[in-house]
Order: sequence, then C-alpha cells, then structure tokens
Amino acid sequence: MEQFVKELARGNPRAIARAITYMEEGTEEANELLARLQSPLGAVRQVHIIGITGAPGAGKSSLVDQLMGYLRSQGLRLAVLAIDPSSPFTGGAVLGDRVRMMRHALDSGIFIRSMGTRGSGGGLSRSVRDVLQVLSYAPFDVILLETVGVGQAELDIVYVADTVTVVLTPVGGDQVQAAKAGLMEIGDVFLINKADIPGAERTAKDVRDMLHVADHKEDWEPPVVLVSALQNTGIAEWWAECERHFAFLAQEERLQTRRGRARVQAMRELLQQNMWREMERKLRLDERYIRLQEYVQSGEWSVQRAVREILHDIFKE
Repeated sequence: MEQFVKELARGNPRAIARAITYMEEGTEEANELLARLQSPLGAVRQVHIIGITGAPGAGKSSLVDQLMGYLRSQGLRLAVLAIDPSSPFTGGAVLGDRVRMMRHALDSGIFIRSMGTRGSGGGLSRSVRDVLQVLSYAPFDVILLETVGVGQAELDIVYVADTVTVVLTPVGGDQVQAAKAGLMEIGDVFLINKADIPGAERTAKDVRDMLHVADHKEDWEPPVVLVSALQNTGIAEWWAECERHFAFLAQEERLQTRRGRARVQAMRELLQQNMWREMERKLRLDERYIRLQEYVQSGEWSVQRAVREILHDIFKE
C-alpha cells in the first residue's frame, strides 16, 4: 500500500484507475488507502475542482472537451471525472463520456474516467468525494467534474466543487428551469452555450437580471459568459472567470471554509448511509417489523403510522 500511494503521488494512471475502482466498490483497500492519504479533500495541494452542471443537452461534454484542449495548451495537467447514468444491470456508466473525449485519450497530461451515479439521487456517485480525494493526491492542477444533467437533482455538486459552472442555452427555457431548480443559487460562473444562435444575448441578459436580485454566496457576483462549444469561442474567458473565482476563494480562508462544509456534508451522508444499513440489518430479523410491513401491504396501516412505530421502537427515548 505504501508503494501504491507513491505511485498515486507520481500520477501513475494505472494506480489512479485502480484506486478509483476501490472507491467505487467500497472495498477494504479503499478504506486503507483513504486512511493512508489522511488529508481532507484537496488539502494535499491547491488543486482547483471545477464542477460543470446543467440540463441535459446543454452541451456540457462538448464544452469540457474544448476546455481540456485549452488547459493543456496552458501546460496544465488535469483529471476529468464524468458522472453518467448507471446501467440498471451492471451499475456502470451508461453513456461513457470518455468516448466523446477520445481526441485526448493519448495525452499523458490528462486522466479521464466515467463513473455511474449508482442510484445516487443527487446526480453524483456516492463515492465521488473519495475519488476526488484520490485525484487531489495525484499531481493534477485542475479536476473537471461533469455531472449527469438531471435537472433539480444536480444541486449536490456544490458540496464537492470549488467552482460550480452552470451551463444554459438560448432555447428551451433553460433560464426559467434553472431558476426553479435552484441552479441560480449554486452557480459561481454561468455559461450561455450555443452563443452563435439567436437569443443568446437575450438569455444572458435575463440570467444577469436574475443574478442581480439574487443573494450571492460569499459576496461573489457570478459572471455570465457567452460561449460556443461548436465554434470553440469563449473558452479562455470561461477559464479566466474560474481562475478569478478560485483566487476569490483563496482570500479570507473562504476555500477552507467551503471545503470544511463539504466535509461536514460528507460526514452526514456517510452517517445516514451507515445508519440505514445498520437499521436494515436489524429490522430484517425483527418479527414486529415484518408484521408492520404486512399491515402496510394489506392497507390496514398507513405508511406514516408504520414509520412512526418503527422510529419509536429504535429511538425509545
């Protein structure tokens, strides 16, 4: 394991891939590796974790592909974690964003991995925090985290990314959807993709107007950038705004505070998962629980009444 950690620090792609597999499967090796790393998320170096979210079809993957090319032209090493829907049969990633980024496949300065959501309601895999810790230990300058794009369930990206980019388009009423979904509250940088089609400027103005009256996180006013993945325009401006936001977080310990909140959220989620797993183990053998299920199934008891009884039995005080 000690040699394995050294290989991670050197950026050995096979070691990184194996470590991610450990995290996805939740093996004992994963626990041992995380204990060896010992550092909080991203604390090994000041690696910049950028989340890219937005509605399906907004062009997230195409924009990430263009940003990858731009960052490599700047001499930066980067990792890309693409979160895809999970196969109901294997649990693996269905779409496989690596296919859409094949032009970078032979670049030794880029590591690309797809992960399935594996049933996580927030659009992010439950193991994504552990994977980000592994990637933060490796010698990357930037980590790009592209989410699956499932509308209102995208909001938990704010707990893992330093800078959240929200991608919108001029068509389909995306700006209204974003306002309803809460994306306006979590975005640090907003992109209006497909800026070459009519309505882009209008959409950008509408988003700026909504942001002007919204409460801003940490006194940061999110910029709105017009981009086109097809024409490869606005990418440098997008990156400049991400850098500006990261520099803003570096002031007054905002970055430490933000990552600290993320660790607390991770603790709460892990506690919930472990408590539910333990409850399931105990209830599976409990005759009263089995009877309550029968009462609910027959309609004799309401779901709410059964849950109240179960919670009363578990937390009698």
